[in-house]
Amino acid sequence: MLSARRTASTLTTIIVLSTLAACGIAEADPGPVLDTGPPGSEISDEVEAALGPEVTVRVDITGAVTVKGVTTATAPSGGLHSLKTCAEYAKGTAAKQYLAPGELDGPTGDHSVSLEVRIADYAGPGTYPKDQLVATDARPFIAIDSSIYSVWSDSTMSEATTDGKGGGSWTFTAVANRREGSRPDDTISGLVSWTCRKR
Repeated sequence: MLSARRTASTLTTIIVLSTLAACGIAEADPGPVLDTGPPGSEISDEVEAALGPEVTVRVDITGAVTVKGVTTATAPSGGLHSLKTCAEYAKGTAAKQYLAPGELDGPTGDHSVSLEVRIADYAGPGTYPKDQLVATDARPFIAIDSSIYSVWSDSTMSEATTDGKGGGSWTFTAVANRREGSRPDDTISGLVSWTCRKR
């Protein structure tokens, strides 16, 4: 008897949906499908792959603050689309820029770190001098916790390299804290390097 009730209920649902479709009444959009699969599940892996290549970022900074650690980021595309491969990332953007990974997935060591470094007039793998390193509004910067190091003096050294595989590095010395009232010795030097891999 229970089976008969289930069968009747299923048939009623089919009839109602068919009637609505025949009358031109569209079924409501269920909305976005959210990834609720556990790590390693098929759905979770597909969604992760859609984000683009993963970049492993190593930070080694000394000076007013010491930061050493490894974290990850998604290879930046410079636009609304996601990249598909590390080779695509290595080519740079349509605007002839190469973007270092800046929005990191987690803390680096005991610190929150983010950065913005772009290579202007990017022409492929190689080493680029200080004069070609830019940011959206000013010179490249690195933010560590609540401090932003972006003041470059004449003695500041900086260069970036890329390897053609989506990897690269940014080396800098004597970049000063831009916070008003910072001490003259509130500077950092270091190396941020990254390697790229397909998820």
